[in-house]
Amino acid sequence: MNKLDDLPYQKIMFDGKWGIGKTKYILESTNAKENVYYISLFGKRDINTIYQELYYLLIPEDKVKFKKILNKIGEINYSQFGFNVSIPLMADMFKSIQAELESTSNITIIIDDLERKQDDFNIKEVFGLVDTITKKEGIKVVLVAASDNFSNETKKQFEEYAEKSLDRIYKISTYSKDAPRKIMGDDIWSAIKDIYQDNKLKNLRTLEKANLFIKEVIDEIPANVFNDKISKEDIYKICFSIVLFEVDYKGKMEPLTDIDEKSKKTFFEAYDSEEKIPNYIWHYILNRTLNNSMMYNFVPVILDWFSTGEFSINRFNDEVKLVNSYVELRYPLFMSEKELAKESSDFFTFICNLDQDISLKNFLQRLDELATITEKTEIGFNYKVDEVVDWMTNKYDFDNYDNTYFEHFIRRESKFINEVISKLQDKAKSNYINSLVLIMVNNANKLHLTHEETNVTAEFISFFNRLSDEEKDSVVEEMQKNKWFLPLPFGEITDYHWTYCHNIFQFIVEIDKGVKTSLVLDAREYFEQEIDKYSDEIFKYRLRHLIKQYL
Repeated sequence: MNKLDDLPYQKIMFDGKWGIGKTKYILESTNAKENVYYISLFGKRDINTIYQELYYLLIPEDKVKFKKILNKIGEINYSQFGFNVSIPLMADMFKSIQAELESTSNITIIIDDLERKQDDFNIKEVFGLVDTITKKEGIKVVLVAASDNFSNETKKQFEEYAEKSLDRIYKISTYSKDAPRKIMGDDIWSAIKDIYQDNKLKNLRTLEKANLFIKEVIDEIPANVFNDKISKEDIYKICFSIVLFEVDYKGKMEPLTDIDEKSKKTFFEAYDSEEKIPNYIWHYILNRTLNNSMMYNFVPVILDWFSTGEFSINRFNDEVKLVNSYVELRYPLFMSEKELAKESSDFFTFICNLDQDISLKNFLQRLDELATITEKTEIGFNYKVDEVVDWMTNKYDFDNYDNTYFEHFIRRESKFINEVISKLQDKAKSNYINSLVLIMVNNANKLHLTHEETNVTAEFISFFNRLSDEEKDSVVEEMQKNKWFLPLPFGEITDYHWTYCHNIFQFIVEIDKGVKTSLVLDAREYFEQEIDKYSDEIFKYRLRHLIKQYL
């Protein structure tokens, strides 16, 4: 565009995809030039609307005819609506345009948005206009389009007439390298540049929308929020990644690299609902590159902000407190040899360097990192497994942990941490067994049972099947000591109580083959003795019914 006046061509076309800044750059580069006239075909219905707009651009105001008409209809946006006048007026208008062009030289007329005209507007009429007004030397016409977005009919017409009507077509595949920085500004651009490059953006509109959203967010956030832990740069990155996801990715969670079918299946199982979007943005677009991992908490807040336009300062402040209270771990890989030797020689030194509220998962991760490095070097690792397990069982309440909680910790790098996890699994399982057995013992002594208590039998049976033979024998021993966990069906009972009894008898039959002794015989003998002990006939009938059905 800067060399347009020097080019030998009169009829030029710039063809490029939507969003690469064609219009923006053309308008910026011609803004100060008085001999350049711009027309958009957005929504235009026919060639007359172009002539009308061209008339009012070219003809000086003191020469404009039909002034009375203009005064009556007021200001009209021809680019958007168009304006049809009667045929006689149209003929006069065309003559005026021709006369003005004949008396003028060095004029450039830019006709933009060819793909946005209405479908029944034949593009060959545009080419006819181009041929007509460029007959005089010194008049240039620049067409601007995204031909990929032509309708099928327009594409056919374009291919038929373009070669005859145009001197040169420039294919614009990308935008100026400086465009992103100019749109975002130096500070924001330097923060989001890596994310931008990793995602290979080609649409300047995404940058423009991101820039506006970033400014909206920064204007709302109190200045005193920003500190060493919460930086403006990280907020820029979060905002940009959210706009990128919503605008460029159309809100769809897709793998960003080529992966095999198995990995693809795993991916879609992991990201199967809208609730997973913040996690997707954090892992796949942001690549967890923020100041600290707790900055993740701002992602869902700002995502809701962009999606709904609503901003809750209270919710935002809650996340601010959480991020500010976070203590970033010192990674062993970044420590000096002296620091590593100190932490690996004294377990309590290691503990003192941790956040006191560190989660069980983060503690194991941190310990694994330290153990892995010291095992692979000559520094040495002087902790004992039991020392770590004892500290952890005193620090954390393992009554709340099913052994399945630790399954995803298996296959760590260090042998040490795998031994620790194995012992923690045993501890968790033991606590869980004891907890379930205690519940079953208590239920066996109840007269009234609820739906929830009946459900416990299913949980107990499922967990029993995952036990070792030794553990199963221990549980069976507890059953035998505690009435086979059966709440005896005395007096008036509920449907839940009766279901509970059936579950216990069915359980006895199911586990009979998996233990050393015959449980069915032992259980039948016990329940027959119970029948002989009581005179309650309905109780005897119920118990005989259960024995007959199961034992």
